[in-house]
Amino acid sequence: MSLKDPVLTGPRAGRTVTYGSGSSAELKLAGEQAGGDWAVVEWQVRAGDEPPIHTHTREDETIYVLEGSITAFVGDQRIEVEAGSYAALPKDVPHGLTVRGDEARLLVTVEPAGAEYFFVPRDDGDADPDRFGIVLHQPAPTG
Repeated sequence: MSLKDPVLTGPRAGRTVTYGSGSSAELKLAGEQAGGDWAVVEWQVRAGDEPPIHTHTREDETIYVLEGSITAFVGDQRIEVEAGSYAALPKDVPHGLTVRGDEARLLVTVEPAGAEYFFVPRDDGDADPDRFGIVLHQPAPTG
């Protein structure tokens, strides 16, 4: 971790995009602020807006469930994840999630940075998975 300066991003103060049926992603720490080492996104995801099963080829990803609950699919495992739980997902392992209930709020960290702009695209709006080394597989199973 190599922060150059202190970073404080208050509630709803980061660059935010809303998509799908009301899900949103807020950039809490951009990779540029951390020397490219890591980045953090707060993701409020509604049921039905979940990503398909996918694999990151460049970065590890961690997910901390702030509110709600999800079913995580990691490799061949299916794991029920409640608020207060933390998951560390290594690169090259297929994973995905489904929201249990109406929505969940997650704190997602990627290391090294870069994939934060898949969640919260830059002004050019390019969120092509190939650009970010993300391989999409199939939709996550329901429930």
